Amino acid sequence: MRFAFLTILGCFISIFPAQATPITKDAANAYYQNCLAQPADGLTQKSKEMLCACTAAKMMERMNVEDIQAMAQQNEDGRKAMNYMIVKVYAPCMSFPAKDHYYNNCITNPQTKALSRNPQGLCNCMATKVANYLGENGSQVFEDILRRNPTMTDPMTALTEDQNFKNYAQTQLMSCVVQ
Repeated sequence: MRFAFLTILGCFISIFPAQATPITKDAANAYYQNCLAQPADGLTQKSKEMLCACTAAKMMERMNVEDIQAMAQQNEDGRKAMNYMIVKVYAPCMSFPAKDHYYNNCITNPQTKALSRNPQGLCNCMATKVANYLGENGSQVFEDILRRNPTMTDPMTALTEDQNFKNYAQTQLMSCVVQ
């Protein structure tokens, strides 16, 4: 699954004035509406709505217009601003798309049926554990990923391709088998 992360940010950047000001409710709502309009393969509509609402709210809490404008720069300051956004805005909201992603991957994996007579329950258990972990530790997880991959642009792809997190998800799956 690839969420249109950069597309949404690109559209959001254009709605701000040049001076540094807090992100307004109107600007956050514009971001939310644009976020909803983007394709999000693998996400349920509810998860997409939750992700968009969460990131819009976190932007208002954690960022200002200057931060958003800095992300558009193709230099070190732009990268720092992007990484800040990933860790402080996007990461705390990752539990929504992650739950869908890990459930879908689990339930469509032919090996899952060999692990349990109830693959739906098994996959829901694992996806819930992964989502809960990200809800509590998402910022730390993405700080770690960014240390290894400092130029990543798609948080979901970075998460699902990160070997450390793959190992974590596998451990959670196996913990659900023995329950």
